[in-house]
Amino acid sequence: MSSSSKVCQGYNALINGLAIISGAIFGLIAFFIGADVFMRNVTGAGIRWVIESMEYAMYIATVFAAPWVLREGGHVSVDILTSMLPSGVSRIVAMFASLLGFAICLVVCYFSAIATFTAFSRGSMIYKSFTIPEWTISVFVPFGMALMCIEFILLFKARLAQPANR
Repeated sequence: MSSSSKVCQGYNALINGLAIISGAIFGLIAFFIGADVFMRNVTGAGIRWVIESMEYAMYIATVFAAPWVLREGGHVSVDILTSMLPSGVSRIVAMFASLLGFAICLVVCYFSAIATFTAFSRGSMIYKSFTIPEWTISVFVPFGMALMCIEFILLFKARLAQPANR
């Protein structure tokens, strides 16, 4: 995609915006867990909703950050084998890895979308510290996996455009 297209600019803004939101969520997690620990030490009782809320917040922040981390190459990568391969073979392995990542994310996206729709249609609820519809939590997985699919395709396309002898 041309980086000057409105769709591409909007998509890039979405990915960057989700990464910023993710960072803010992780900051809030640190604050509220610290506040909960403080309250436990001072009053003997913590803030009832903090632990469960932070579980959900960590999950959402991770889903929001994942496409940006993939784009930036910030994910864990073991390249011991590929660094010893000839550049052309290494490029093919990297392209295959991108397609494999795409396929895995597509499968997870598909089945998580079905699970989310099923939870919505059944009216499934999560009963813990507070009660919420299950789909309001599960909807983040297909959303994040769809974005990961796009990122893996963009990564594949970038690797395809690289010279074979690089």
